[in-house]
This record gives sequence, C-alpha cells and structure tokens, in this order.
Amino acid sequence: MTYVNKHSVLAIGITFIILGIIVVWTRFYVRRVKKISPGLDDWLCIPALILVIAECTIVIIGATTNTLGSHSPANLGLGAITYDGADQITLEELEFPFDLMQIVCLMTLKLVILFFYRRIFRGRAFNIASWILIGTVIAWAITFFIAILAACGTHVRANFQTLGILKEECVDTFVILICLAVFDVVVDLAIIILPLPLIWLLQMPTKQKIALTGTFLVGAMAIACGITRMAIFAELLGPALFSQSDIDGVSTGDSIGIISLLMFWGMCEMGVGMIAVCLPTLRPLFHGKTPESIMRSFREMLSLGSVGSKSKTYRSFTPREAHGRTESEISLADMKSGVSLVHANQYQAYATGPLATSQDGKHDVPDGGVMVDKKLIQTVETV
Repeated sequence: MTYVNKHSVLAIGITFIILGIIVVWTRFYVRRVKKISPGLDDWLCIPALILVIAECTIVIIGATTNTLGSHSPANLGLGAITYDGADQITLEELEFPFDLMQIVCLMTLKLVILFFYRRIFRGRAFNIASWILIGTVIAWAITFFIAILAACGTHVRANFQTLGILKEECVDTFVILICLAVFDVVVDLAIIILPLPLIWLLQMPTKQKIALTGTFLVGAMAIACGITRMAIFAELLGPALFSQSDIDGVSTGDSIGIISLLMFWGMCEMGVGMIAVCLPTLRPLFHGKTPESIMRSFREMLSLGSVGSKSKTYRSFTPREAHGRTESEISLADMKSGVSLVHANQYQAYATGPLATSQDGKHDVPDGGVMVDKKLIQTVETV
C-alpha cells in the first residue's frame, strides 16, 4: 500500500475545497477591512478557486468509485494494454477533463501572482519582465491545452477507452504531459525569482528584506509539488524505467496506480498553489503589513527623504513671509519622519529677484520670473 490511496485522495480533495474557500474569502475580507480596492489579481482568484473546486470534485469522485487511488488487477502483464475494466475506463474519463482543467487552473494561479507583483513593484525593467512572463504563461497554457485536446485528433472517444486504443489512435500523451510538467516548473521558478533582486536592492533593514523574501517564497511549496510530479514522469519515461520495478511503491505495470500518483501530485500543486497565492495578502490578520503597504511606505519614505534632504539647506515660508525672498530661500514645508499626515499650503516661487506685492495682496512676478501658487497635501503612512 502506498501513500496514494483512496483515503489520501479523498482527504486532499475535501481539504483543498475547504481551505481554498477560506483563503479566497479571507483575501477579499482583508481588502474590505483595509479599504483596498480589489485588483485584477484578486478577481482572478475567483475563477482559480472554481477550477480548484472542480478538480477536487473529480478526485473525490475517483476516490469514492474506487478508481483513483486504487490499482490495476495484479499479473495483467501485456494484458494491461487491452484491459477494459470499469475502473480503468472510469479513470480515463476522469483523467482527460482533469488534465485540461489543470492547465487552465495553473495558468490562472500564475497570473494571480504576476498581477499581484505588478501592484507592488515599479520600474521599466520590471514592467517589461513581468509582461514577458504573463505572455509566456498564457502561451504555455494555450499550447498544452490544444496539444492535449487534439492528441487523438477526431477520435476524441479514444481518450476514454483502453490503453491499447489510446496508444493506437492518439499521440503519446505522456510525452505531452512531461513537457507540460517541465515547463510548468521552469515558469514557476522564473516567477518566484522575479521580485527577489528588487527586494534585496532596497535600502531597508535586512530583517525586513528577509520577511518580504519569505512572503514571496511561499509559492515554492507549490513548485515542490510540481517538481515531484515532474520526477515521476522522468522515472516513467527515462532510461531508469528498465532497471526498476516500481515508482513510489507503485509497479510500473500498474496503469491505474501510476495515473493516480500523477493526478494526486497535480491536485496537490493546484491546492497548495491556491493557498500560496493568497497567503501574502493575509498578513494583516497576524498584525503584519501587507507587502503592498510595506513597499508603498518605503516608496513614500524615499520621496520624503529627497524632500527632507533639501530642507536642510532651504527654509519654508508662508505667503506673507515670502515677500522679498528669492528662489533659493523658498521650498516645501519641512517634513519630519514618523508623521502620519503632513499638510503644506504655501507659495513655491521661482524668480530672478525679490517678489513684490500688489495692492490686492497678490504677489507680482518680476520680469523674467515665474511664480507658482501650489497647495501640497501628502499623506505618509507610518512605518
């Protein structure tokens, strides 16, 4: 008996439905409490959750019908090719829609995290890199969805029959699936790595960098599931196949057991991925800041820092005090760190000489000069 059996399959199916609903509902709850408008990354979580629930339903059906998590009859030998038992046919009928929806689900989860990054990070290089990855993810999904859908050409029914008919009428779907698994892991690694250089280039305490890095690395849990699935494919199709009799305790001649292994780890990747993409947004529940607020605060600190550096040289004046002052003596109001709300209401003058005041109380601009009447209201989030 292996770790993949009808009890473990049933357990992950039920668990990921419950946890998926909880994390997505909590994600929107946090957005509402924090008065943050839901973005595209948040809305994409809804179709992702629907797909995860659909996939969980398939594995639950498989477990309750004694197909997924079960094994082919012993000692079939070459007869496994023509075996048309109800368990084999039922499993084929479950595997085909599972594989198709898995591609769309993984694509949606990847887009959730990429659009989440785009809410946080700025910069031309990052903007280009993120759009390239978004395009790659969509192209990856479309390519493999069509490849699996069209694997049997016009003989669609062959997807739900014996292994012999599948092999005769269709291209080798195992090769398609191992390519899918490899590209899946490669794209995931690229997505995980994307924000790390930006985080470690920031001028912030190392502890905060480590905390942010850990927040973005939660997706590595889903990658681990994808790597496990890829390793199973590699063992099945690689040279080592002829020198071993089983994979993870399942005989290589046990088609139902092997398919159960692959679907089990595929379901784990989707379920864990659904949780992982929502965890960074749930930090406020544990008295922490969301990654968006941390990065926003840091950007505002940089902005205020640049203003603060000028305030050491220049002084700020009210409109009344600005009379007779020159450009070098007029600047924005001094802003000190740790202040939650700063208001500055004043004139910012750029003149070649002293400012004169007319009879109506307004400032006249000397020849060759420009005066700007500005009101600055800047809100600074306390870090």
